[in-house]
Amino acid sequence: MILLDYHNRIIEDTLKTRFNPENKPKPVDMSIVDFDGVSYHLSTLDDDDAKLNLSIRWKCWNELVQYGALDVLKREYSRWIIDPEHGYDFTLQFDLNNIGGDPEDVIRRVSLLKRNAMAAPFERAFDAQSLAEQEDHWDPSSSQLMTIHYRDGEAIYVQNQQDRVTVIFSTLFKEETDRVFAKVFLQ
Repeated sequence: MILLDYHNRIIEDTLKTRFNPENKPKPVDMSIVDFDGVSYHLSTLDDDDAKLNLSIRWKCWNELVQYGALDVLKREYSRWIIDPEHGYDFTLQFDLNNIGGDPEDVIRRVSLLKRNAMAAPFERAFDAQSLAEQEDHWDPSSSQLMTIHYRDGEAIYVQNQQDRVTVIFSTLFKEETDRVFAKVFLQ
């Protein structure tokens, strides 16, 4: 079984090196792509190697923003948010001379950037369900179906009810072997 971490290991390892005060800031220009098509760009400014930008581009970004991703990201990263780099959806900038927090904590939080963006629709659904559970009479029309098309041909559907949150993963198995395994495990 393959266990995938919630965080991006390449970003975590790179930031550990970059945030180490014993290392002199050097130019960097890295493009990183996750298994699910999320693209990151980790780079220093042309004129200042001590300024490190991390940008993210994701196919479902606009959907995540619609469901509150910017609020979640502002809560987690407010001091580092800058205008997005051209061609990307969201950018953080760090001053390697003054990171603005405990380096290990910052590294861990930043490596969870994708996870935190994806958390927004779930947080919204859990909050709505919690409120609905407290109401004497619940109006089903207040339930919102949130759809996140996170990969080509695949989506996640999240909807709150009065007593639960339903999450459906629509997954496409392209390879015959994958379809056989899916059939065995999902029946």
